[in-house]
Amino acid sequence: MRRLSLSDTIFYNLGDCYMNATAVLDGPCDLAVLLAEMEGVIEALPALTEQSVRVGIWTFAKRSSGPIDLAKHVSIVRDPSITRIDQLVPRMDRLRRSPIRIDGPPWRVFVLNPADPDHDPADGEPPLSALLMQMRHGLADAIRGLQILSRMGQYEAEARHQALAARLPVVDPLDLTGSIAVHDPGLSLLQVPRRGMIREGDSSERLAAVVATTVADPSLFPHAQPLRGNIGRTRFVRRRTQNGVGNALKMVTVSTKPKPEKKKVPIPGLARAQDLPIMQWMVALAPRRLARLMMRIWYSNFDGIATLIPMPRNIALGGRQVKATFGIPPLWGPVALAMVALADGDHYNATLVPGDGFTADREALLNRVYRLLNPADGDDLSEVEKTLAALSEEGSPDHGQGVEGSSSSPVSLPARAKSP
Repeated sequence: MRRLSLSDTIFYNLGDCYMNATAVLDGPCDLAVLLAEMEGVIEALPALTEQSVRVGIWTFAKRSSGPIDLAKHVSIVRDPSITRIDQLVPRMDRLRRSPIRIDGPPWRVFVLNPADPDHDPADGEPPLSALLMQMRHGLADAIRGLQILSRMGQYEAEARHQALAARLPVVDPLDLTGSIAVHDPGLSLLQVPRRGMIREGDSSERLAAVVATTVADPSLFPHAQPLRGNIGRTRFVRRRTQNGVGNALKMVTVSTKPKPEKKKVPIPGLARAQDLPIMQWMVALAPRRLARLMMRIWYSNFDGIATLIPMPRNIALGGRQVKATFGIPPLWGPVALAMVALADGDHYNATLVPGDGFTADREALLNRVYRLLNPADGDDLSEVEKTLAALSEEGSPDHGQGVEGSSSSPVSLPARAKSP
């Protein structure tokens, strides 16, 4: 068995805590090629065959006995009526609310509308092809997950992969059993041109400013007032790991409160509790129910959470190019608004998850965030700039949720990545 790091142990100890993502392809996925790619990546990264085992007060990774049967981890979803990205939401939402079985490696993949020789492309608008993926947060976070995906476009299918593709079951995430509390009323997807964010300064800070500005709008979030003045945003760190998986993001606290004229003696609070090593150890070693409660209390001190992740270029899956990727954050709530934006060459592919206190029209929220992410010169731009000027980072840069290693990027980007 392999002893897990502190950050990975924390996320495994939180129980049903998952990273979910959807990769939209530019055409029907070739199942045999996809299986060959997955088989190759699993061979290169044996940690993908492991499952978590709690021994005493610590969590270990145990290698599964025998080879992985991909037919138990990959399923087909056929629904030719799905032709637009926004129609993916119900299945994405159901997937994140359903737990993975605990007797195998902690991940699964659903292939929506793969290539079908019996389908006539002239039968109307072509259906959308996509991959819906889920893995336990202790195995990997969004950065590591994207690294895994970027390895997959270099394998070729053989006859045995064709045979394996014929064995894949046809299921639907809407039919999955089990339920996980996610502490929010649902999610929304938003694709925004990047040109509006190509400005001076740190793009992840600007995204945090967009979230802070949105939550401060009483017409959208009346129950989030008065604001606590804390926004959580993620930062890349370089993990000391040899297996290519694990967690490589930490969360830091950004304050939207006016900076005091006179320096005051800082008093540790909930927003900075995660910066203390003793608190990380407590969450890792506490009974699971207590660990989840501690995280919920900590998250309740944030007005919003913003995550900006740069996409690797030219990701290919199943013989197709990935044209958009959306990530769903794992939440222990309550948070007024969480937003994850994956940045490719042309767009921010954003997932918005408002909290239970959100009472406005969902379309109004999408329109507001769109204007803030892609503002013309005017009120929306000035609001973001004003919030951005008030931001100040709190806590030590050496500590944070899921942190081990130096503050640099595992994907060869500077820690404070600017927009290209």
